[in-house]
Amino acid sequence: MTAIDILSIDHDMPWRPWAVFYFLLIGASVGAALLAVYARWTKSGEGRGALMAATALAVAAPLPLLADLHQPARFLHFYLSFATDSVMWWGSWLLPLYIGSVVALAVVSALRLRTRLETLLYAAVGLFGIGILGYTAGEMTIVAARPLWHTVAFPVVLTLTALTAGAGATLLFDAVRGEKGLGCRVVAAGSALGLVVMGLWMLTDPAMATLALEHEPLALLGGLLGLGLAVPAALALVAGRSRTGRALAGLAAVFGAFLFRWELFTGAQLMSKTESAFFGHASLTAADTLRAAAGSAGVLVLAILAVIILFTVLAPRGGRQTHA
Repeated sequence: MTAIDILSIDHDMPWRPWAVFYFLLIGASVGAALLAVYARWTKSGEGRGALMAATALAVAAPLPLLADLHQPARFLHFYLSFATDSVMWWGSWLLPLYIGSVVALAVVSALRLRTRLETLLYAAVGLFGIGILGYTAGEMTIVAARPLWHTVAFPVVLTLTALTAGAGATLLFDAVRGEKGLGCRVVAAGSALGLVVMGLWMLTDPAMATLALEHEPLALLGGLLGLGLAVPAALALVAGRSRTGRALAGLAAVFGAFLFRWELFTGAQLMSKTESAFFGHASLTAADTLRAAAGSAGVLVLAILAVIILFTVLAPRGGRQTHA
């Protein structure tokens, strides 16, 4: 008679903090872009703030992605192969197509060129944006070695928080511009639905319940469910008429999307693959995390400034020249 002991191995997490910020930026960008597309096709509100948010976030997203891949050769390899069975291969093509179409749409929209090209670009942004949501959810959900990711609920909440983060970013841009926009409704509906799905996930998935109730109760129960989902939904419904209320709802929605990604990306990797154990907590003040946050924030600030210059400085001049 023999006994077998399975030991866990101490190793670095393959998904670093850079990945958290990439998924946050690109998800929020798509959420804002789809809001802009909706506003355009339904003519139900001002979508310029959503387009500005989508563009700035899209331009900033490649930096944390490339930093997470560690070396450009890993990224370039996708373009030298034909791996149609790989989710990341599809993503390597969808990402530049999405970013390029968003930037092109921003330029055309800023110059107020009401042409067929603008209509085609809106359609491209919507199509590629949906593809981005599918690829980002798919490349994590297929990882069967991480039970928290390999579930039905994970891609649902990941997508919902991407949409609410995009709407939240739009609320911030609209609050600065003095516009009401459409973000409040999306934040309210998306956050409320995310709250329901997260609750059902914790009730039906033992691994998620263990993480939420035993290992990360403050972050997941108080932070994500409370501040990240319940608060933005309430603010969007109750205080959405005021500029301050909309800005706070937007900040809370973005915070909820970040916290979900942080806790589920790191929490899943800190749970042992071979034992029912949880090893430590990933620190938000660790050097790797601070570098990722500083780098992502820096490029995002530059992207926001570029978008503001495009829409407020260069666009009026281009518009006058176009109609002269």
